[in-house]
Amino acid sequence: MKSSEDLREKRRNLEEQLKEIELKPSSSYGFSDEEGKRATEKAMSLLAYKDRTRKELEERLYRAGFSEKASEEAVSYAEHYGYINDRRYVETYIMFQQGKRSRKEITYKLVEKGIARDLIREVFLEADYEGEEEAVERLLPKKLKGRSVSELSYEERQKVMAYFRRKGFDLNCVKNVFYKLDI
Repeated sequence: MKSSEDLREKRRNLEEQLKEIELKPSSSYGFSDEEGKRATEKAMSLLAYKDRTRKELEERLYRAGFSEKASEEAVSYAEHYGYINDRRYVETYIMFQQGKRSRKEITYKLVEKGIARDLIREVFLEADYEGEEEAVERLLPKKLKGRSVSELSYEERQKVMAYFRRKGFDLNCVKNVFYKLDI
């Protein structure tokens, strides 16, 4: 897990890198023009605040008005120096969302951010993701609004189970949590 000190260190490194870009002429980094340099400066400032996927960074640069060529140069630069790494992003995202979201929901959110399904699947296998029951146990009290599982009618149980199914949780996982909490 990243500590706040690790995040501060990353931000300091990005700010130093940004100063180096500003001080050196654009030819020293191989930028094709000033727009490439400006796009890289913008990319570094965006990354100083938040980790982003390759696709997210490309989209933000495009929305900022940079050409496709300049955006690609900036993204390549950030990737070359390790400031963006989709694998690391997936690992961190799963680590922070484990116990809060279902595996399917995490996958859906990452695919929206431009991550390949194969990479997500690979990281899930390596991470031994087992947070589904924990997530259901964590979300269930909010859904029950202070009541216990044993107080629910059959119809209310079905509604709650349907809610978790829509969120992407496995039915057996939901049933196991209900069984544990029904005692």
